[in-house]
Amino acid sequence: MLKTIFKLLFYVLTFAALGAAAAYLFFQIKGFEDISRVPLLAGKNLSEATELLNKEGLFIIVKDKVYSVEVEEGYIIKQNVEEGKRVRVGTEIGVVVSKGTEMYSMPSFEGQLLEDAKLTLLNLGMEVGKVTIVHSDTVEKGKIIAQRPLPGNIESNEINFLVSKGPYDVSYTCPSFVNMTIDDARILARELGIILVEKDKGSRVIFQKPEAEAVIKKGDSVEVTLGRGWGMWF
Repeated sequence: MLKTIFKLLFYVLTFAALGAAAAYLFFQIKGFEDISRVPLLAGKNLSEATELLNKEGLFIIVKDKVYSVEVEEGYIIKQNVEEGKRVRVGTEIGVVVSKGTEMYSMPSFEGQLLEDAKLTLLNLGMEVGKVTIVHSDTVEKGKIIAQRPLPGNIESNEINFLVSKGPYDVSYTCPSFVNMTIDDARILARELGIILVEKDKGSRVIFQKPEAEAVIKKGDSVEVTLGRGWGMWF
């Protein structure tokens, strides 16, 4: 009787072990069938990528959107699981999508001082590119004559400037102001672009510095001393 019981117990344990092994093999095979390969998503738009993943039983999730000059807006830049990797069915594959080229709103800087424009650009997160300095008879020294690109929405964050360094230097010999009336001296100085610095009081020029025939430039100063004129009592 005891022998019979041991035999029955042996058979039960044997069948249990075989059942466990069969179950293990079944789930292993089933698990193997639930594995997919990740397709290449970079360069695809979201619709194309979703379709490819759905065929593999996978899902897409947009992790981030960033600006890109190389990848068109709405297309995938990169994926967080590399192409060809084996993953379980139902896995979410993260992607980074392009927002296209970033657009900048470029203000007008013409007529502004270059240093002021640089400060504005710094605050806007933009950069100064090439600065070309040229003479100008109409724009004050240090101010911006022109800019490229022009004001408006642009793709680049860099701007180039054409900046004035003032008019060309004009040199000539200093005229003689001595014995001129102060009114005539003022008119002549204005026509020549000379700054007349007046000393003392009187109706005529009795002395000047620099002297007549000295080489001066447009914008230079000539100091004149005023009095009643030669041959008169001062």
